Amino acid sequence: MTAADPPGADPQARLAKLYDAEILPAYAARFSRLLLGRVTPRAGARIIEVGCATGAMTRELARRFRADSHLTALDESAAFIAEARAKIEAERAPHARVAFLAQAGIPLRLPIDPGAADHVVSNLTVATCSDPPAAVREATRLLAPGGQLTITAPLRGSWTEFLDLFRDVLADTGKAARVAAVDRYVRGLFDADAVGGWLRQAGLRDVDVAVDRWEILFRTAREFFFAPLIVQGPLAAWKRLTGGGEDMQDVFFFTKEAIDTYFRGRPFAVTVVAAAVKGTK
Repeated sequence: MTAADPPGADPQARLAKLYDAEILPAYAARFSRLLLGRVTPRAGARIIEVGCATGAMTRELARRFRADSHLTALDESAAFIAEARAKIEAERAPHARVAFLAQAGIPLRLPIDPGAADHVVSNLTVATCSDPPAAVREATRLLAPGGQLTITAPLRGSWTEFLDLFRDVLADTGKAARVAAVDRYVRGLFDADAVGGWLRQAGLRDVDVAVDRWEILFRTAREFFFAPLIVQGPLAAWKRLTGGGEDMQDVFFFTKEAIDTYFRGRPFAVTVVAAAVKGTK
């Protein structure tokens, strides 16, 4: 909660507003477009969206499928579901029927019967959970024979510009163990083959991977470190790599200085690498 929040303000409701303003346009919406390009609508389809957030992709799916289709959108956050539902209810154009469900345990535990879906889609939620292969298996359970699972995932190569400077600062300050931790972290990030492997291991066939990349521009290092996309995303993991405490404060201070020095007079351009992966049951 910030000083601008009224007493009793719901942090999840505030995050839902931040999501639409700060995280969706440059990040989640780009992944969503990549996913939607892999989904072929058909009449009378049953679609399940795992992790609908504030409903941007939900609305687009509902527009693309006919009115005789049915879309079930799930998310852990009741505040996100409320935003998504309000936006669907404001739609005037005909679209597929949509039902929303706020449910704990998404995406590892989905309260839907086996074989209930012709399409299961997940924009970032499956890929960024604690156990993506298990989440893919759970999503596959929902598919009828011939049904398709399509997910998106951030890939190794995202945030490279920051991670390179971060590693250099750690090396320059003699923190060899922390440099090794960054190297392990980078090696542990997914590549396209790994994400495709989750679907193959779940028994899906005809697995197909599409990859895209783009840059997000930040005017300063401060804007980068305080962006909701970073704060709600990878920042906590990056902090853990420093060991915490005063060391963390020093490393991030010097990394901020390095960014502002190297990118003086121009934006700090940071790469995002994305995959959309589709497989058939």
